[in-house]
Amino acid sequence: MFNPRYPLLVLALTAGLNACSEQSSSTETASTQTPSASPTMAENTTISNTVAIQAGTIIGEMITANGATARIFRGVPYAAAPVGDLRWKAPQPVQAWEGVRGATTWGDRCPQGASSMGAENPISEDCLNLNVTTAAATSNDKLPVMVFYHGGGLTTGTGNSTTYTHPALTAKGIVLVSVNSRLGPMGYLAHPALSKESAHNESGNYGTLDITASLVWVQENIAAFGGDPDNVTIFGESGGGSKTISQMASSMTEGLFHKAIVESGAMLVSAEAVTTLADAETRGQKLVAALGIEESDTVLADMRAASWEDVIKAGSNREVGFRANVVVDGHIIPDSINTLFLEGKQRDVPLIVGANEGESMLKASVPLMANLHSASASSPTYVYNFSQLPKSWREEEGCVAFHGLELAYVFGNIPEGVAAPTMTFLARGGGCSASIPTTDEQDQLAASNSVSLWAQFAKTGNPSIEGLIEWPQYTETNNRYLDIAATLEAKEGIESAFVAPPAN
Repeated sequence: MFNPRYPLLVLALTAGLNACSEQSSSTETASTQTPSASPTMAENTTISNTVAIQAGTIIGEMITANGATARIFRGVPYAAAPVGDLRWKAPQPVQAWEGVRGATTWGDRCPQGASSMGAENPISEDCLNLNVTTAAATSNDKLPVMVFYHGGGLTTGTGNSTTYTHPALTAKGIVLVSVNSRLGPMGYLAHPALSKESAHNESGNYGTLDITASLVWVQENIAAFGGDPDNVTIFGESGGGSKTISQMASSMTEGLFHKAIVESGAMLVSAEAVTTLADAETRGQKLVAALGIEESDTVLADMRAASWEDVIKAGSNREVGFRANVVVDGHIIPDSINTLFLEGKQRDVPLIVGANEGESMLKASVPLMANLHSASASSPTYVYNFSQLPKSWREEEGCVAFHGLELAYVFGNIPEGVAAPTMTFLARGGGCSASIPTTDEQDQLAASNSVSLWAQFAKTGNPSIEGLIEWPQYTETNNRYLDIAATLEAKEGIESAFVAPPAN
């Protein structure tokens, strides 16, 4: 079901963490099969609510928000459900279906604990799905593609959001994708028995491999939605920034994306942010013990028989000490991410990295990533500080832009985005009240600016827009960055842009 353009990557994804020769043989066969929908995909077809992708045909619907209209396809599977024997294995190819598959409702969230993010969506292990928003007219439009990875610290959250699928970016000529991937111990559990059964003696990067599998899906299917597989930008916020960095550092992502944006999620490049395979395996053994499972010949079968609810509960036990982190396994992530960037072994793609004004805890990691990338990559680096606040918070409370606030603006979802429960929950991190804020024309302008800059970067690799702003390239010497708000201003000294929020 995959184009032969990526045979080695597909085989690595489908068999790299599975040493069972029988399953490796079956996935190799599946990866070279082409469903009947493929010839249709090759034609220049008019895009309607019904789209043929490689696994079959799906039907979505039209949406309109803030005067922008697009088609949305929700809950589209990009890999098989990682259940049963596929739990804690690399993502496997989606099996083709007959007839028309509905794509008008969100897919399930991946297993996680209680969270305000996507709480209205059900949870199951059958969660490797994504959402596509497009305003393309034909499958030959070849519009730039932006693939978004949600935040939540690799532990919670979902790509199912009216903010992350808002049509404002598509109105700028972008095909937008938001992705769900395995989280917490379902996505990042390492264990000696899991490593032993793998082809490369590794475990713990299942969520990382899911992200890569979503990019393979984009390469093979996005043209059907009018997207250009040769112009893909990956971006993410907070934990989604870590996911983005993991793909920049992975040995398995060459050619899958061409630009990257890291929003408030650059901590993974620090020298201290290293989770070795040995450490991850030790924590994995503690989690398995907390499940009441003995280290015996049946440990893997017993682990896979446990309910996901019990696994998540064990992972939240403080005595277990489990942390969902990208694992330096020597293969998928061949070295510490700090070392990979220091030695210029990350993906050499144009990069935007930044944070919000009130995120003073990120004042070191943002310039660190910018310095490492600008010094070792031939591609340009751009740095930002986001300082806009909604009207009532701006005028009445004297607080500062907090973690996650930029998302409502970057996706153009004003005023609805700043009124979301997650946003008002996060507001206290910037010294703002938890009340729903009012917005005004300044907020609309800041959203317009943000959408335009992100779309321009996705199109060209340079976010500067003639007549709007010249966004200077960053170097450690010039220390230039862009302050993003209703007024755009190029400044110097990114470290001084981040300030401590006032006390609540």
